[in-house]
Amino acid sequence: MNTPASTPASAAPKAVRILVAEDSPVNQMLALKQLEKLGWAADAVADGAEVLAAVGRGRYDVILMDCSMPEMSGYEATWQIREAEKKQPEASSPARPTYIIAMTANSQADSREKCLDAGMDDFINKPVQLPELEAALHRAMADRAAQQALDSVIDPVVIASLRQLRMPQRADPLAELIDLFLREAPAQLDAMEKSVTSTGVEAVSRACSAATALKGGAGNLGARNLAALADEIVQAINTGYLSVSLPLVQKARIEFERAREALIRIKAEA
Repeated sequence: MNTPASTPASAAPKAVRILVAEDSPVNQMLALKQLEKLGWAADAVADGAEVLAAVGRGRYDVILMDCSMPEMSGYEATWQIREAEKKQPEASSPARPTYIIAMTANSQADSREKCLDAGMDDFINKPVQLPELEAALHRAMADRAAQQALDSVIDPVVIASLRQLRMPQRADPLAELIDLFLREAPAQLDAMEKSVTSTGVEAVSRACSAATALKGGAGNLGARNLAALADEIVQAINTGYLSVSLPLVQKARIEFERAREALIRIKAEA
């Protein structure tokens, strides 16, 4: 596994794996040295077939892909990677697709549009300049960091399993579940807040019912932090500690907002 080198520029995540695909030994060495200067380590291969073999041995987060390589071009290698990603079961592969950065000689045969059409995520010209390479890697890492932040709020395995429920010519059940949850959860939070500040058996029962419903809805959509808070509220109510329930409800409201933003993004990307 790659680890970033110890340099002043190394603010990079340690778990990131980078692959350089470049048939020219000079260009390949230059790319590796540039990455090292920026604080990254990487593996290197010389053609598209070797890219596929390397990806088959283990997932890479970022590939710097030369477009014009012998045997198999970067375009063909990228297409095959994207096709393989589509065929992977979503429930077993919730990770974000490999971020592929095209490296082109900026010839008439190569263009940003052609690279993007092939399934590449970004585009830099050769000879690769260090600032341009650094900016492209920052874009790749920002994309990865955004996904990690999303995954910390919503369990990607749960979302992947819900996507498996889709059927042709039918409404997307994931989108419907998100809409239903986002409509119901605020009322459940309101009911909990109102009930835990009241007294009496009925108030306790209403608070417990609302917290249980919130726990179920959040759990079904992978909002694990919100589900855990709802469970704490249920336990506090059942043990008679209503005084600690209100702060938990307030925490649940904050976590719901995080979950709401994440679910809206998931729905938009579906």
